[in-house]
Amino acid sequence: MKVLLFLAEGFEDLEAISVLDVMDWTEYREWVQTVEVITTGFRSEIKSRFGLIVKPDIAFENIKPEDYDALAVPGGFHSHGFDEAYDDRLRNLARNIHQQGGWLATFCVGILPVAEAGLLKGKQAVTYPHSRNHDNPARLQELGAIVSDKNIVVDNHIISCKGPGTSLQVSFQLLEALIGHEHCLEVQRLMCCDV
Repeated sequence: MKVLLFLAEGFEDLEAISVLDVMDWTEYREWVQTVEVITTGFRSEIKSRFGLIVKPDIAFENIKPEDYDALAVPGGFHSHGFDEAYDDRLRNLARNIHQQGGWLATFCVGILPVAEAGLLKGKQAVTYPHSRNHDNPARLQELGAIVSDKNIVVDNHIISCKGPGTSLQVSFQLLEALIGHEHCLEVQRLMCCDV
């Protein structure tokens, strides 16, 4: 199994790290299906909101959507470059992976590019409600989504959440979707999470 982790400039650190960490824990038992995370973005070095610098594993132009079972899109800070996530290239990638049956796991405002791709019309979703300069729930609604007040929403192979505080749960939700309940429980047990 492979998850493509898209990182925009100004991405939220915890949201990205939770995907990397949870999926990497699949390597600790031979009987648990391994999930590999491949990072990508539009730059050769991507700086997070809080200073983490990532050199992507694969250049965006070299991505073959059919190679991935899921796309993860952490949110980020518009004041630190996250606007680049609203690029046609990411919208097209999200559409391609979703159309082939892949999962989309989004965090915080990471759901907005997916909504712009037209994948949430008539579907439930949630986004970060506390931005100073953006009404993210209103934007989500304008793009056709049914805005929920839940912390995490799963609809039509698309996971969305309110913000970084739910990062671990979203990552486990994605893991379970990819490798099943029993294997996900084992990873949670190994990480000493309440199951």
